[in-house]
Amino acid sequence: MKKILIPVLVSFTTLGLATACNSSTNNAVENSKNTDITAELNIESKKVIEEYNSLILEFQNSDDEKKTTQKLKSLIPRLEQINSDKERNRILINTYLRIGEIDRAYEFIEEILSKDKRPNLKNFQCMLMESLNKSPSLIQDCYLAAASLYKNKLDKLDPSEAMYTKILWGYNVNMLHAGNREYINQLKKIVNDQKSEQDKMMYESLFELETNIEQRQQLLTTIASSI
Repeated sequence: MKKILIPVLVSFTTLGLATACNSSTNNAVENSKNTDITAELNIESKKVIEEYNSLILEFQNSDDEKKTTQKLKSLIPRLEQINSDKERNRILINTYLRIGEIDRAYEFIEEILSKDKRPNLKNFQCMLMESLNKSPSLIQDCYLAAASLYKNKLDKLDPSEAMYTKILWGYNVNMLHAGNREYINQLKKIVNDQKSEQDKMMYESLFELETNIEQRQQLLTTIASSI
């Protein structure tokens, strides 16, 4: 069960990618967002999040996974009351995955996407579909839908903007997993175009994750292993 923590974190580099970049600008933006979220939380929300964080540490360190899983399950009704949509959704998705309720995570993501069509979350839903052994045609359609969401965002950005390359990467990745193998060349181009050694290493790692069959299968198997 603990292996589920790996794909949760890795997938969000595929999803959002911004968290994988350590530039001072991105860190400043992320810190600002985190501060805004903290300020938005009411006292009860902060309290239950503290309990959740303590349980996550216990989850990682405890030998009694069954007991810790039950504690997480019992906390869900209170987690559902967190007054920040972003924090509530993030924590609930991670909770469902940690306790092995992949179907519930999938359905919850579907509910979120009906109100907020975020491309990174759609991408993660497609990965869950693979782990749940949905039909190949449904999975390809999902990745095409995710690619379309990335394209919509891409069309609104200037190529000089910091997020442009990240969104372009997300678009190409989803087109690739929708069955369009020629998009591997587009991903290679992004890797080769990086001027910063740090960014180049990051995209090289992501390229391996997305194109190396063994690595990707390991990622999907790790998600599926908790079902």
